[in-house]
Amino acid sequence: MKYPIIANPPQKKYNIIMFCEEIEADIVALDLETTGLSPRHDRIVEFAAVRWRAGVEVASFQSLCHPGRHIPDGVIRVHGITNEMVEDAPSVAQVLPDFLDFCAQADVVVAHNAPFDMGFIRAACLHAGLECFEVPEVDSCNLARHNLPGSPSYSLTTLKRLLNLDTGRAHRALEDARACLYVYLHCLNHTPLPIGRLRELNHLPAHLQLLEEALNTGSVVMIDYRDTRGTPSSRAIQPMSVQGGAVVAHCHLRGELRHFTMARIERVWRVAEE
Repeated sequence: MKYPIIANPPQKKYNIIMFCEEIEADIVALDLETTGLSPRHDRIVEFAAVRWRAGVEVASFQSLCHPGRHIPDGVIRVHGITNEMVEDAPSVAQVLPDFLDFCAQADVVVAHNAPFDMGFIRAACLHAGLECFEVPEVDSCNLARHNLPGSPSYSLTTLKRLLNLDTGRAHRALEDARACLYVYLHCLNHTPLPIGRLRELNHLPAHLQLLEEALNTGSVVMIDYRDTRGTPSSRAIQPMSVQGGAVVAHCHLRGELRHFTMARIERVWRVAEE
């Protein structure tokens, strides 16, 4: 089967205002505060996320929640959320559906040290009997390591100081989600990584050269892709651009523009001619 090439595919638009890359995609940056470091034993005490579209922040989500257990004093000293503050807050299970819905509408989800946040979100979904959102994820910390070499640290606090970002108090979820977003946008806008370099950094196989070729020629390729739940699928895509470790492409299976995390692309091959 021959797949049609999209005429005049969407292009990135740049707006040099506060590190903003104006892209035709819906970005959600998220952050959590928790009772500790273990998704297995600890619980979430605050959810937050910000949505970015067409160069501006268009929505935000923030909610304290009762973790169902005592918040240790050492943890309170980090984020400042006391047991009294969450005493009358809704439970994690009550807040979670609205938070998942907010994130599920995005084209890409960004978090600083994403495995930490996503580990807690997936654990909360498991406890609540809910399915986690299926959206490509980007770790802004990992992106900053490769785009901002020489920084003494890649914590959000250090990166905010390095990039002169004023997003409010550190270690509260909404302010840190906003800082995460700006770090991500700064990395994309100032030192975008070519697809070949992203392939190298993520230790991906050489067959991704076909993606680079398709990106340059505007052609369609087939991919084997595994989503966040581990479900495999094969689909035809026309790559449009690269954004933070994901390929933005027109998906012929869904008939829409989607982000495909490159670490989850298991095989790429050329479309067979009829």
